[in-house]
Amino acid sequence: MAALPSYSATPDVPAYSAEPTGTLPGYNESGTSVPLKSFVPSRGINDKLPNHFKINNNYVVPQLMPSDLEAHLVLLGAFHRLKEEVLSLKGVKADIPMEPEERWAVFLQRAVYRFEQWAVRMIGGEGEEDEEGKPRVLKPNEVPPLDVMMVWHTYMLNPRTYHEDCIRKLSGLLRMGSFPLIQLASSIDQETLLPHPATEGRVSAFSSFTGQPFEPPINTTSEETVAVFCPSCSQPNTIPWITYKGDGYAQRAFACACSHCKFEFNTETLGVFKFFQDLERFMMDTNRNFMANTVLDYQSGLPADPQMSKLLCLQYLRLREGMNPIRPENLGKQIGWTFKALEAYCRKGLMGRRDKPHMDTPR
Repeated sequence: MAALPSYSATPDVPAYSAEPTGTLPGYNESGTSVPLKSFVPSRGINDKLPNHFKINNNYVVPQLMPSDLEAHLVLLGAFHRLKEEVLSLKGVKADIPMEPEERWAVFLQRAVYRFEQWAVRMIGGEGEEDEEGKPRVLKPNEVPPLDVMMVWHTYMLNPRTYHEDCIRKLSGLLRMGSFPLIQLASSIDQETLLPHPATEGRVSAFSSFTGQPFEPPINTTSEETVAVFCPSCSQPNTIPWITYKGDGYAQRAFACACSHCKFEFNTETLGVFKFFQDLERFMMDTNRNFMANTVLDYQSGLPADPQMSKLLCLQYLRLREGMNPIRPENLGKQIGWTFKALEAYCRKGLMGRRDKPHMDTPR
């Protein structure tokens, strides 16, 4: 298992940034460089902003410019227009009738899946590091489709979870740091709030890395499927996103019987399975891989001492250092495949500490 980046090398919690600026290079069909449109702020929008503000007895320079806010509004407007298009489904006939909000929920499920494929396969997941630890720059052909941008933006609205997940699993986004606001806004027409036509290279790169079409799936049909691995036997199952019964992968009542071992699983089972995968990963290297909510100090939001994170995981998961990793499917058989069973297992580790010396908050 590849190691995570060193805590000491992690940047500050990601924030919105106006960089990079300028015209972005692109590629036409012959492969030669062509300029892409760049975001152009309204004339004079930054002129009236003071160069500093007095707060108490300190002078603070502006952290954002009005042009940054304007670019942000362009992105938000594009997200809103995308949602309206999905809700109205103009010009498209759905083969399975759904209420507008249900159709939007299906769209979001697929957008999250597409974001995960882009973030891990294209931008770089665990263990994939640039030379000499250089910051990761979003290349022109890596600018994602609008639905993936929307999920990325929403993810960053919870900076603590985003930062910790980046430390644990998404090293490419961690090295990128700031949200490339101006770069992403440059892909949107400021008047229509529609995406500019993507270059052939950008479309090809996204599709080849993620296995997904570039255009957001506005209309999901019963013929569209996704590969889901069985928690019990690890074999892939081809599952439709939606069904007439309402038990498709993107629907509320999702349920499936594995075509290989007949194990029945649902959304809850897959969530527990994901926890067990993290647990196996932690057991492979207890000094570098940690469970969620143990990496950052809950008060400061800064990376905690790795040794304290390790102790938390060992104590509350009732593990011994040096134990051989246990496969997720075996953990499921031992502990159970429900969150209630998982909670009961972790609670025993927590209650077992009541008579032991107090453990300070990890710093």
